[in-house]
Order: sequence, then structure tokens, then C-alpha cells
Amino acid sequence: MKKQDAIGPLRDTVESFLSFLQYEKGLSNLTAQTYRRHLLPLIIFLNKLNRAEWRQVTVDDLHAWLAERRKQGFRSNSLYLAVAALRAFFKFTHREGVSADFTDHLDLPHRLESLPHALSPAEIERLLNAANLSHPLGLRDRAILELFYSSGLRLAEMTRLELGDIRWELGIVRVLGKGSKERFVPVGREALHWVKRYMEELRPKLAGQQTCQALFVSRRRKGCCREIIKLTVRRAARRAGMKKRVTPHMLRHSFATHLLTGGADLRVIQEMLGHASIETTQIYTHVDQDRLRQIYRSFHPRA
Repeated sequence: MKKQDAIGPLRDTVESFLSFLQYEKGLSNLTAQTYRRHLLPLIIFLNKLNRAEWRQVTVDDLHAWLAERRKQGFRSNSLYLAVAALRAFFKFTHREGVSADFTDHLDLPHRLESLPHALSPAEIERLLNAANLSHPLGLRDRAILELFYSSGLRLAEMTRLELGDIRWELGIVRVLGKGSKERFVPVGREALHWVKRYMEELRPKLAGQQTCQALFVSRRRKGCCREIIKLTVRRAARRAGMKKRVTPHMLRHSFATHLLTGGADLRVIQEMLGHASIETTQIYTHVDQDRLRQIYRSFHPRA
């Protein structure tokens, strides 16, 4: 097989793996795309080494590729994801009988966790009030912002919400999270008020005669995509006069941080956020400790 011909068969196996992740394991398209971004450069690297089949790949090849990524300036978090992708991929290919299993030979590097930035309650208030209700889409924007902060949903979860997911009588929202795991999250009265107004006054005009089931609808009579919702948050932040970059994930961080600050149990926050492990949720304890240190330094006479 010619050197340039090796890429095709190697890529075919990667595509089979990505399909397996989505259709068999139920992982999101975003997760599959993250794995793709790490595995496709590996194929190019292996092609330079004249590896035509995955069974020809050695653990030394993989370590050499990771070393090259490090030299190229990739940081710990990116290398962590690269190794996670390799371990999942070679577990799959080993089971399919097309490679060795390198899982035990690839250690996950230390992942540097940056503390999430949360908006203050005053900043949240400014952001929510910044939705332009005189704009044709103002009610939808206000409902999106309110629901984000009230429920702590992920961006992808917000795009998947459908009409029947709001349980009005219980004051909760049904969420389809990572790996298609279902959970129910409480929604505050204020958020329910704005979502209800949007559904009664604006959504029928946006959806028209279409049978779209998405809760939040775009001008094209389809469910709002990730970019539309991100733009909604950025637009409100600009109207609120915020210089910092405000993202949907920042609203999720604010939701969790404010709950913890108010005395909520960490396990309860874990359940509402949809974290599989309590270790993921524990980062918010560091956020709270940082806030307490700031208060101490501001007010203690000998700080």
C-alpha cells in the first residue's frame, strides 16, 4: 500500500468508532467531534511513520505523537483530552480485533482545572434585565436567560428542550443530559413566568403552522441552535454594559456557585447539574473558598 493510501483505511476505523460513540453509547455529537479533532491529526502523524493499519501502531508511536503535541504548545487540558480519546479509541479497536489495547500504557496527564468564573447576583440581575423586550425576539431572549440561571442547564441541554419538558404543575424541567441521561431540575417562579409569557405571546408567531416541538424557536421556525443561544447571552451582556465575555456556561457556574453560597448541599447541586461524579461538583467549593478569602482580606483588620 502506498504511503498516501494509508490515511483512508485508518480514517474509516475512526469514523466507525465515532459512530459507535453516538449510536451505541449515546454520547453527544459534541463529544464525538472532540474525539475527532484529536484522532485525525494522529492519522496524519502515523502516515508519516508508514503505518498503514492500526495493528501496526505501537505504544511508542503514540508516546511520540503526544510528545510532538506537547512541543507544538498543547497544554495539559488538551493533552488530557487527547489521551482520553486514545484510550477510548484503542479499547474499541482492540475489541474489534484491529489493534492492540494500549489502555494500560497511556496515563492521563494531570489536568489543570481553572476555577469557573461566576457572575455576582447584581451582575446576574443586570444581565436578565438587559433583554430588549421591545425587540421582536425580546421575550424569547428573556425566557432563555431566566431559564439558564434558574436551572443551571448546559448549552446543549437548552437546545434539546421540547414543549413537554416543562412540568408547570411541579415547577420542574425535564432535561436530557450527557449520555442521554434524564434528570429533573427545579425552575424558579420568575423563570416560569417568563417562559410562560414567551410561549403564550411569541412562540406561536415564531412557529407558525410548523409542528416544531422545540421549546425555543428561531425565526426560521426551527429549534434554536447553539450559536443563536450563545448570541442571545452575548447580546444581553453588551446591553448590560459588561466588558467581560459572558457565556452560557458562565450562567451555569453562577447558578451552582450561588446555590453553594446560599447553603445548598453539594450532593443536591451535583444532582441538579447532572454531574456523574461528586469530584466534578467539588470545584465549586474552591470558588466559595476563594470568595470567602476575598471577604476576609477586605474586612479583617489584620488580613
